[in-house]
Amino acid sequence: MRRASVVATAVAVSTVAVLALGACSGQGSATAPRMGQVPEALAVQAYAVPSTATTTAFGASRDAIDVLSVSGVSILPGGATVGTASDDAKALLAEAQEAGVRAELLVLNADPGSGDFSGDLAMSMLGDEGARTAVVAALADQVEADGWDGVQLDLESLPGEAAPLLTQFAVELRDALPDDAELSMALQPSTTVEGFEGLGYDLRGLQEVVDRFVLMAYDEHGAGFSEAGPVGGLPWVEEVLDALLEVLPAEVVDLGVAQYGYQWIGSSEAGSSLTVAQARRAAASTGSWDDEQGEYTASPADGTTLWWSDSRSLTLRADLAEERGLHGVAVWQLSTGDRFER
Repeated sequence: MRRASVVATAVAVSTVAVLALGACSGQGSATAPRMGQVPEALAVQAYAVPSTATTTAFGASRDAIDVLSVSGVSILPGGATVGTASDDAKALLAEAQEAGVRAELLVLNADPGSGDFSGDLAMSMLGDEGARTAVVAALADQVEADGWDGVQLDLESLPGEAAPLLTQFAVELRDALPDDAELSMALQPSTTVEGFEGLGYDLRGLQEVVDRFVLMAYDEHGAGFSEAGPVGGLPWVEEVLDALLEVLPAEVVDLGVAQYGYQWIGSSEAGSSLTVAQARRAAASTGSWDDEQGEYTASPADGTTLWWSDSRSLTLRADLAEERGLHGVAVWQLSTGDRFER
């Protein structure tokens, strides 16, 4: 999976106000909802990349959000330390808590040069006991000093041999955090249990110390790393969820839902990621709803192909999460998608 491209784009577009609704006609679009619906029984986590647009989007959906996961800090080169949360991140923390929403700090292994997730960077920390101890201490200090309600680990592109080291890191971090701080973890998707192990996750071991897991059920396809296809089509979402639930109980799992899209140039992998509003505008009059995949797609006259996951997609996946008895849903991310409510 290449969620790294989404992280980079989220930062680039987060200054764009995306709550305004773009035009999209075609099959199913005339009655398409513009506000996602999440069942009351589900918890809702929303990811936030600090920006003015994110603050606006948080205000629009605030009453439906239980946890705001703020991006965040990254392991720094050498692996022996971690960045500190920006003033904008701390402002979102304060706004969330003032609204009665828990706020957690998102911890990444993003390469400072490319912005891509780096397995080597993660391993430089995980594989060195001294570096691991230093990062644990730095994170615990930030949580206590800033008042974060928890930490979410989002370490991606890991080699399979990282699994025991990641579990040890989680154990050490759990011990260092305040008792009332939640420790959650984002998981890259796989269609098999063995695939999760290959991604560096010892799910049974992690379950002993991690309070909640977010299954990032998106980037099935994406510009720059695959040919055109659904961002996270429903058949594939169910397949990766089935694999995860072979190991983890449903009540500790949140289903990650995309609120963005991709635009491909011709039949190549080249293209870019888009906000939902940008995708609707680019679709012009050619956008249509795909019932099987639970997403919109379009083929404009300029020869591009688009797929995007919006409020209607979120509603379907939230219903799936409720049917499967999951803890909740996790929305990536506020400033690129539609509003939602419960």
